[in-house]
Amino acid sequence: MLEKVANHCRRILLQFCSHLPFHDLAHTEEVVGNVRQIGQKLGLSPEELEPVIIAAWFHDTGFKKIYTGHENVSIQLAKEFLLAEGYPEDLLQVVISCIEATRMPQRPSGLLPEILADADIFHISKENFFFRKLLLRREWEMVLCKRYTDHEWHLLNLDFLLTHRFFTRFGKQLLMEGQHMNERKVQKILAFYAEQ
Repeated sequence: MLEKVANHCRRILLQFCSHLPFHDLAHTEEVVGNVRQIGQKLGLSPEELEPVIIAAWFHDTGFKKIYTGHENVSIQLAKEFLLAEGYPEDLLQVVISCIEATRMPQRPSGLLPEILADADIFHISKENFFFRKLLLRREWEMVLCKRYTDHEWHLLNLDFLLTHRFFTRFGKQLLMEGQHMNERKVQKILAFYAEQ
């Protein structure tokens, strides 16, 4: 099933999302890898993790039709595909709740949705945070016509870093360290603007 899902979602993302600087196939593949990493660290079996991985593959496919509110379309695409494949109804509900957990602001309901919520925002804890945010900034300019000065952009990112909370034990113990490191970097950048 995972291979079928991966191939199906890759086709969607390559066809409809390759123009997006941030929410492209590479982002989805990264989120899938993050889910596997978090799940492994939390001691989940491959079977337990399967619906979360499926949700990770589908979570941004809704961008093929709509940008804001894409999660609803992602859920619909996942339902259509998984029902056609005879995927169990109880596991389908887990997939849906996991995709729902990626909606901002995140409100996951249970461990499996928490894993995908953390996996989707994993990048704010990494050293490539600033590069990833540049891609998101470009995407918002292209798709939403939102433009920010450098100062405004750094303020927006600092606010997100200060208010975001990871949900899993792995996120709280390890990802939060990188998040705080990036907070400090953004604060240093903003201190430069204060001196101007």
